[in-house]
Amino acid sequence: MNVKPIQGVLVIRKHEKTKSSVDIVTEESDEDKRLITGEVIEGGKLQPKGITVIFGKYSLYELVLQGTKYFFLNAEDVIGTCDYKEKK
Repeated sequence: MNVKPIQGVLVIRKHEKTKSSVDIVTEESDEDKRLITGEVIEGGKLQPKGITVIFGKYSLYELVLQGTKYFFLNAEDVIGTCDYKEKK
C-alpha cells in the first residue's frame, strides 16, 4: 500500500532509538520539550525523501493501516534537519 500525504504533510519513519511512547496518556506541557528524529519517507521540496528531520514529540501522529505503522508530521512542525542515519 502506498500512502501519499497532502502538501505540507510528511510521512516519516520514526527512529527506533528515539522514545515517544508512554503507557498512559499524557498532556502536552511546557516542561516537556523533548525532541525526536525521523527519516522522511514521503516529503516535499524542503524535506525530501531520505532526510532526517527533528521535531517535538507531540507533533507526531501514528496511523496503523493493515498492520503497517505510518507516522505523519506537519512540515511546519519540523524544527531542523541533521545528518544522523539510523543503522538498520
